[in-house]
Amino acid sequence: MRITDVVKKGAGTLSFEIFPPKGDFDAAAVRALLGELAPLDPSFISVTYSAGGSKNSALTAEISQMAEKEFGLTSVSHITVINNTKDEVEDTVRSFAEKGIENVLALRGDKIEGTEAHSFAHATDIIPALISRGFTVGASCYPEGHADCTSLEDDLKYMKMKQDLGASFFVSQLCFDNRYFFDFFSRAAAAGIDRPISAGIMPLMSKAQVNRMIYMCAVSLPGAIIRILNRYEDDKEGLLQAGLDYAATQIAELYDSGADDIHFYTMNRPEAAKGLAERLTAKGYLK
Repeated sequence: MRITDVVKKGAGTLSFEIFPPKGDFDAAAVRALLGELAPLDPSFISVTYSAGGSKNSALTAEISQMAEKEFGLTSVSHITVINNTKDEVEDTVRSFAEKGIENVLALRGDKIEGTEAHSFAHATDIIPALISRGFTVGASCYPEGHADCTSLEDDLKYMKMKQDLGASFFVSQLCFDNRYFFDFFSRAAAAGIDRPISAGIMPLMSKAQVNRMIYMCAVSLPGAIIRILNRYEDDKEGLLQAGLDYAATQIAELYDSGADDIHFYTMNRPEAAKGLAERLTAKGYLK
């Protein structure tokens, strides 16, 4: 199913991100993960892509296909382009088409040090080619600005360019502070961006994980998150539960403001997705 059929402006849906397992493909493990996520009735499942010759990069389409055919889920396959040659990108796009993938999230990706520049330096370089092949294409956006961008205004210009090139939906970078989300939604609308935006929300798994993500993604940590991280630094289960409480409250505020979709980074932890769904159901946002 096309993303444009399941994610709408102001619909207040919930979607999940998963990633291919490291090492050899374990079909049973992936099937078990999807089997636990499917009953939560997500609007879609997105499957990340490991670029630069990573062993599991070819699994993105396979997992998306499994989600669609075996579990009836709408799937989105990520593709990152900056570290791949034109031929490698074409091989990936061909594999998507062969496996019946309909939805693709076009991403630049993080530059791998020591790799040469290739044909696709930005997501905007690949969006038209994907659309010409018949895919429904989504793109990324950044409530606090991309780590490499010099201004929020320029960031919005690139987002609008992606829309003008044909992007039908957006998935945002993670954000822990709704003040940035609300400001971003307002500025995006003023800039003429009218496609649905899935707001990225990440659970708390460890202090090291959060520190790594805020460095990579240039996102802010509100005081409430810092206090949670300090309180549960040596208690993984306590940290997960407190983080899910925080995420559920954050998401409820986003739903109340008319959010289109929430994209929850499951980190391949179905218990995190189920814990979040239980909290949102208790708050009356999910059935």
